[in-house]
Amino acid sequence: MIRRSARRPRREAGVVRRDPRSERESDAPPQAGPAAPTPGRTPGQRPELAPVIIDQPEAIVIAVPDLDRGRLTALDRDLIGAARVLADARRGAVLVVAPSDCADDLGSAGADRVVRYATPAMGTYLPAVLAPALIGLADRLTASHLLFADGPAAGGDLGRRVAARLGVRPAVHVTSLTAGEAVCRADPGRCEIVRAPPRVLLIEAGCAEAVTGAPHQAKPLSELVLGREPAIIDLGPVQVDRSAVPLVEAELIVSAGAGVSDWAAFHRLASELGAAEGASRVVCDLGHLARDRQIGASGAVVEPRGYLAFGISGAPQHLQGIARCERVVAVNADPHAPMMQRADLAIVADAQQVMPALTDLIGREKRRA
Repeated sequence: MIRRSARRPRREAGVVRRDPRSERESDAPPQAGPAAPTPGRTPGQRPELAPVIIDQPEAIVIAVPDLDRGRLTALDRDLIGAARVLADARRGAVLVVAPSDCADDLGSAGADRVVRYATPAMGTYLPAVLAPALIGLADRLTASHLLFADGPAAGGDLGRRVAARLGVRPAVHVTSLTAGEAVCRADPGRCEIVRAPPRVLLIEAGCAEAVTGAPHQAKPLSELVLGREPAIIDLGPVQVDRSAVPLVEAELIVSAGAGVSDWAAFHRLASELGAAEGASRVVCDLGHLARDRQIGASGAVVEPRGYLAFGISGAPQHLQGIARCERVVAVNADPHAPMMQRADLAIVADAQQVMPALTDLIGREKRRA
């Protein structure tokens, strides 16, 4: 079924709200009088949740995250959350296939089983060698679904290769998923295709909630052995002008607001970091940066791994545009600016002093390395 629709807004990453009343009740003694402390637990500390163990799953759902420098991305966590939706509906288990250098706790992300593979030699194109190995694994375990991250990394190519080899029509650009329905963007984003979840799905960010709460077992299985595909050689990433990278695809963004006046220092810092340049609306209105560099509800909605905000006060429309940023560093002379409250690291200082100092520090570290 195809339905015309306005583009579905992405789910904004929120913070799980604490319930102080339930926390107090969980830590309160069952009756009046002093309570004896629980061994290994300090007063006020919440007990650790027991892991979820699925011994005899009725179905296996395979999830293949992309990872970034050995760590799960926000899209990867949404991917595993989507796999949980399908597995839980069939009393099944989620099997995550990841390289051996993955540093994150896959159980906390929702993995019941984990299969590792050795990172191939330099120059090997991973999707070409991983696709046949995944098909063999799926056939051995009779996996009901295989899920991949439909992002800028290799997951999109890998998922399409697997679907082509299996001879199935994959669900791509999946924005919403239930046990019986996959909603996919099409044309591009002007309509939606609704279909039953096929065997291969390519998941977009915000498709499902990341797993929280009790960790899963993450039981290790035998290592996946990759074959060889000499016809394709990976020559590494193409060197590109970071300022030309679309903001929605950037992994690191250095952004300027009305508090920035030393534009030479701003451009040098972005170049030294290899970051894309962004700006608030007022900066683009004044012509300091092009309009396609504007970030916010009326500009680009971004989700980089790192976002450095210099001299940005943090208007509501700008904060909407960075809601899914993983890490935010803000530099502002006003400690009460809304951006400072949003930041993971807030620096109360003049941006004109911090930018050249940071550029010099990065340069010294590069020379030392």
